[in-house]
Amino acid sequence: MIEWIEYAKIAGAFLGACGIATLAKLYHDKVVTGKDTELKIKEAEITRLEADLLKVQSRVKSAEEDSVPGHRDLIRLRAQLTEMIESLAGTLRAQAASLYIPVFNAGDEKTASPRSFAFVAAWNMDPGATAAILKMKLVESWTIVGECWDKAALIGSNNLQANVRHVASYDKQSGFVPMHTLVSPVRWQGRQIGIVQVFNKTLPGNAYGLDEHGFQSNDRRQLLETLQETSDAGMAGTLHYFQSNPETMRVLGLQDELNLENAVIMYVDLTQSSALFDELPLIDAARLINRFSQNIYKRIGPFSGIVEKFNGDGTLIRFHYVGFDSHVPMSNPVLRAICAAAELLGGFKAFKAQRWQGLAADVAEAVKLRITIALGPVVSTNMGPQQFQTPTAMGQCVNRSAKMVTFAPRDRDVMLVDDNMGKALKQIDEHYVAALTAFDSWSSDTARQSPSLAGHRYFEVTPELFRLAAMEFHQPPYAQAP
Repeated sequence: MIEWIEYAKIAGAFLGACGIATLAKLYHDKVVTGKDTELKIKEAEITRLEADLLKVQSRVKSAEEDSVPGHRDLIRLRAQLTEMIESLAGTLRAQAASLYIPVFNAGDEKTASPRSFAFVAAWNMDPGATAAILKMKLVESWTIVGECWDKAALIGSNNLQANVRHVASYDKQSGFVPMHTLVSPVRWQGRQIGIVQVFNKTLPGNAYGLDEHGFQSNDRRQLLETLQETSDAGMAGTLHYFQSNPETMRVLGLQDELNLENAVIMYVDLTQSSALFDELPLIDAARLINRFSQNIYKRIGPFSGIVEKFNGDGTLIRFHYVGFDSHVPMSNPVLRAICAAAELLGGFKAFKAQRWQGLAADVAEAVKLRITIALGPVVSTNMGPQQFQTPTAMGQCVNRSAKMVTFAPRDRDVMLVDDNMGKALKQIDEHYVAALTAFDSWSSDTARQSPSLAGHRYFEVTPELFRLAAMEFHQPPYAQAP
């Protein structure tokens, strides 16, 4: 009997402890749940306050700019356009929307292809992303926006991350990941004046849940119907008045950007050329290198390449977009540059045999040719003191091409291009992509820490396909440089 009582006491104590533990667990869960709810409420409040702060900052900036009479109307028109694209995004259940106008280089004819496109207005469900997008100011002409302008037709893509025209660096800057998009021209009185783009179709009643089907035919129809509004107060009419104001580029912060242009930048470099100076007197070695410089000048001429600078055994060459017609592949500076490089690379051994006669065969064989090509915006300007200035090109793609040639392999003839070139080639003809091989075999590991090379991918080019294209280029109707 006593033992039974002892067992009962133990069992009671155990059950009591379990009960207390259960109550403690329930209390803990309640507290944690309450704290989570409080945190979510505070996060939502912080997001709201950030949005309010951005609006206040925008109003302050607008008030400052309103003091300039030439800006007042533009600020108001831009605010109206922002409201319109936000409304359009809501109508289409999109997470973001942007409105662009074409940007031409200073002095360009407006019938030419735009160099890039400027953000007139942007809306994103995340106010921080909107601010980051507007700071970017421009999107490049080889994006899907440029494709829409060239085709003058609505374009849809529900797998934008896999689209060759999508630029992932924009996602990194904005923090917004677009999956679906619809892009359409904005027309005023039958003339194309801008581009509108919406991103990420959402589920009904859920602004954060994406519709797995993306934008469908009814969304296309709805977008086109919205853009058919022809009144002065519609999106097209408002954008027309905004764009036609002579202060437009200044208000968008782009007055200095008009001196930029897209260009293809090529570096041609002889490596192991010190073998020439070890083998020959200085004057004779310099003479051989100069013969190669003459060879470069001769070969790039038919492809409308402009020699910017000879620097020892290195050469900087630029290919302009002047005369570019998206319907004529051979007018594209991307194709012209890579065809010129293929001819230089393919004829290098023959050049050495014919023009470096008298040089020992093993010394000539040791000298290799490295060619690197990058695509992007550059500025052409005169550099140097006022008494002695020389024209040059500057920009990130110039730095990128220079770093590529610095770290390119030194043991073989090689041609490297950046991913901008790869995308542009694919837009010309997808068959060209077969001649590109992903490249990461730099001559030094320090290349991976180079800021000029960061954020891009690189490819080694097999030149034969482009040598064949170059042969076509030398035939009519392309015999004359575009």
